[in-house]
Amino acid sequence: MAIAPDIRILLIGRGEFFHMNLTAMLSKIGYTNTEHADDGPTGWEIMKRIEPGIVIAQWDMPEMNGLSLLKVIRSDARHVDTPVLLWTTEITRSDVIKAGEAGVNAILVEPLSVEILERKLGFILEFDISPSTRRAKAFLEKGDGYMKAGLFELALAEYENVLSILESAEVYYNIGYIKTARGEYDEALAAFRKATQINQLFAKAYEAMAEVYIKMANNELAEKYLNMAGEIFLERDMHEKAESIFNEIIALNPNTTNVYNSLGIIYRRQNRYADAVKIYQKAIKIHPDDENIHFNLGRAYLDMGQNDLARECFVKSLCINPDFETASAMVKALESMGRTF
Repeated sequence: MAIAPDIRILLIGRGEFFHMNLTAMLSKIGYTNTEHADDGPTGWEIMKRIEPGIVIAQWDMPEMNGLSLLKVIRSDARHVDTPVLLWTTEITRSDVIKAGEAGVNAILVEPLSVEILERKLGFILEFDISPSTRRAKAFLEKGDGYMKAGLFELALAEYENVLSILESAEVYYNIGYIKTARGEYDEALAAFRKATQINQLFAKAYEAMAEVYIKMANNELAEKYLNMAGEIFLERDMHEKAESIFNEIIALNPNTTNVYNSLGIIYRRQNRYADAVKIYQKAIKIHPDDENIHFNLGRAYLDMGQNDLARECFVKSLCINPDFETASAMVKALESMGRTF
C-alpha cells in the first residue's frame, strides 16, 4: 500500500484513458489525492499554485512535451527536487539518456502494471520521507524563512545544515543569492557554480552568475553566462524570459551575432516576422559577411510570403559561401515555384 497516502500527485497528459487509467492504478495502491492537467503549460501553472509532491507527465504532448516540461521544472528553484515520472508508450536509449540528463526520477512505459507503478513510487518516496531527507527539508524551510526575513546569517546556518545531509542545487543558489546581496562576489560565484554542477540546466543560476559579473564590471563573462541562461530558456520555449536575457546581452555587447540569431528564432516562433526581419537586418549591419544571418533573414521573408526578397537573401548567403547547400536548395525551390506559376 501507499507509503505516503496523502501526497498530492499531479497527472499531466492528453486523453481520458491516461487520466482514468493512472487514477485507478494510483487509487488501488492507496494514492487518492490527485490533480489533473491536459497539457504541459497548464500543468506548469498548476504546479506553481499547488506544489504537488509528485508529477507524472506524458512524454508525448503537443506544445510542450514531457521532456520540455521536466526541464522547465528543474530550472525552477522551488521545484528542482520535485519527483517527476515520465509516461510513454515507447522509449529509445537516446530518450532515456536525455531524460536522465534532465533529471527524471523514473520512466513509466506502457503497458504499465500496478506492481511496477507501486514499486517505482515506493522507491522515490522511501528516499523522500527518510529521516535524513526530512531533516534536510526542515532545515531548508527554516533557511528560506530566514532569508525572506533578511536574516542572512541564520539562513546560511540552516543551509549549511542541509548541505551536511545532501547536496542541493537550490541551497547553493540561495547561498549565492545571500552572498551577492552582501557583496561577497567570489563566494557568490562559487555557490552558483556549485548549483550548476549539480544541475547543469539551472538557468537561473547562470543568470545570477552573470549579474555578479556585471557588478564586478566583467562584461565578457557576464555575456557568457547570460547566453547560457538564454539558450536554456529558449530550448524550453520560455520565450519571454529568453528574449529578456538576449536583449540584456545586446545592451552589454551589440556586436554579438549569435544573440541576434536567437532573437530571430524567438520572433519567428511567435509569428513576429517583421520583428525577426528587423533583428536580422541589425545583425547584417554589424556582420555583413555572415552567410547564416542572410539565410535566416531569407527564412523570415519566406515566412512573410515575400519570396523575391527571400531569394535575394539566399543568393547573398551563397555568394559568401558557395558550399552552403541548404541555401542552394532554397534558391532552387523558389526558382521552381516561379516557373510553376
